Amino acid sequence: MKVIILAAGQGTRLLPITLETPKPLIEIAGRPIIDRIFQSLPDSIDEAIIVVEHLKEKIISHLGESFNGMKVRYVDQINKKGTFAALLSAKDLLEENERFLVLNGDDIHDKVELTEYLNYPRSFGVQYMNMPNYYSIKMDEKNYIKGFFPQTDQEKKGKVVVATGAYVLDKNIFEHQGVSVYGGELGLPQTILAQKESHPVKGIITTRWITINSFEDIERTNFLL
Repeated sequence: MKVIILAAGQGTRLLPITLETPKPLIEIAGRPIIDRIFQSLPDSIDEAIIVVEHLKEKIISHLGESFNGMKVRYVDQINKKGTFAALLSAKDLLEENERFLVLNGDDIHDKVELTEYLNYPRSFGVQYMNMPNYYSIKMDEKNYIKGFFPQTDQEKKGKVVVATGAYVLDKNIFEHQGVSVYGGELGLPQTILAQKESHPVKGIITTRWITINSFEDIERTNFLL
């Protein structure tokens, strides 16, 4: 099974570090984020496809054609922006109806939790967090994803279910042209949910997802790890 790691972003919220270092190579507790991603991959993952753009030569130099015994291939992000556009860049490296795992190149996950994603045709990582700027995710009684909703003022004071950016999908996702979101970007979670009637999406509740979006995140994660 393949994993597609979205690692093309410029990491503008971590300037000036990301002028010279792509986000996946930022060290957390002495190890680059991308190394920790590979460490967390389920045992059934045998190939990684890395979507690159910003400082791509440094990512390619670090990982090479094989990393931790796993085959690694690279693809440049297409001109369109957004997470679905990044995923679309890897379309031609997938077989018909093939299932695959999708991860962001600046997140840290737990191997046991990621392995659970593989138990469902399509799955969607979620976690209870206090993140007022994120949309709240609603699920049904069997934890299948119903949709995104703006947080209420009350919800912003506590924890709500938010998307972790980790998914198991299949190549049929590319039957959709992509949902346009902020600034005309093509959003991946929005596109996934646009197909939820024909391709139900199981919500996988996690507790160990860590996202690296700020210097505070780096400091907190260095302490945790």
